[in-house]
Amino acid sequence: MHYSAMSILRLSLAVLTFWLVARASAQTMQERLRAELDRLPHPRSAADFQAAPSLSHVSQHKTLICWSFATCSFLESEMARLKLAPVRLSPMYAVYCQYVEKARRFVQTKGESRVSPGDTFWGVLEACAQYGAMPSAAYEKLPGSPPFDHTRLYAELGSCIQEIKLRGQWDEARVLAQVREILNRHLGEPPETFSYNGKTYTPKSFLAEVVRLPWAGYVSVSSHESAPFNTFTELKVPDNWRHNTNFFNVPLPVFYEAFKGALRGGFTVAVEVDTSEPSYDNLVRYCFIPSFDLPGREITQAARETRLLNGATSDDHAIHIIGWSSIGGEDWFLAKDSGKEAWREGNQGAVFLQGAYVKLKVLAFIVHRDGIPQVKAALPSR
Repeated sequence: MHYSAMSILRLSLAVLTFWLVARASAQTMQERLRAELDRLPHPRSAADFQAAPSLSHVSQHKTLICWSFATCSFLESEMARLKLAPVRLSPMYAVYCQYVEKARRFVQTKGESRVSPGDTFWGVLEACAQYGAMPSAAYEKLPGSPPFDHTRLYAELGSCIQEIKLRGQWDEARVLAQVREILNRHLGEPPETFSYNGKTYTPKSFLAEVVRLPWAGYVSVSSHESAPFNTFTELKVPDNWRHNTNFFNVPLPVFYEAFKGALRGGFTVAVEVDTSEPSYDNLVRYCFIPSFDLPGREITQAARETRLLNGATSDDHAIHIIGWSSIGGEDWFLAKDSGKEAWREGNQGAVFLQGAYVKLKVLAFIVHRDGIPQVKAALPSR
């Protein structure tokens, strides 16, 4: 096909015009958000927060395993709260274990179950219960190790799973051997035993003797109208590949007050959160709901449900909330965010969430039940 010089010029001008308009629109949104933030009482740094003990922030780099980073960080803070010796847990060990179980479920369901990098915070607790835990020093070194990059792992594992389904190869032992071979090549084969502080452990003995957390006490809390309140239900998101029904569903006012009360009381929480809002994308550090989107008084159970149903709120990310502050009467929460966006512009993974953002955009959180007495009272007796 032949294009004239005039046609090429017109096309070039059209492309340039589109780019300039798009750039101007992006700038306008950023400017509007900046102006909104300037009018909103807000923290200036992490020092403005009442924060619980936690280990240093770590970036997940080019991986999609925020759930493991966030939940391992949560468990590390739980160890600190309970006065246990600090230990950096290995996010990659939980990822390895869960991939094996995802492949097993994939075979058992003849290809119907999901095999992907994503999971909920329960993925780490399930891996601990079934396989145990490891310090990062025994499996991968954090921080200071080369940046993680799972791009090739995802491509190779995806091709493997696709081929298995295409050919109907439902031999579980054979499939798990294939998956482990890929994981070993990209993540490294986990050791059966390892040395920590001069003593030899297996993953299960390390969990029992060093991590020693009150596993039965952890509860996840959600708030949505598609299930009765004050009952356990399923969090219906793709990453809940086991279809776990252990999310205790409560009304939004209870959800938020429990969330806030836990942070004020020295507990921390790991959360499933939507990060598709303009503030997260544009401002790196501040996550808030601008009034030109939805005024605070209009953030209700119905507004939350509408965004869940229409897809405006989705399960994008998992982060670890470690602190709370009231600034000019406005609630803000301090998060450790392993996502690469939170490490732009020298931010080092510290993110601030406005209370309104939590009400509208946090799908669920996990905490020890002692930190949420108003929810604990409604839980079924064990």
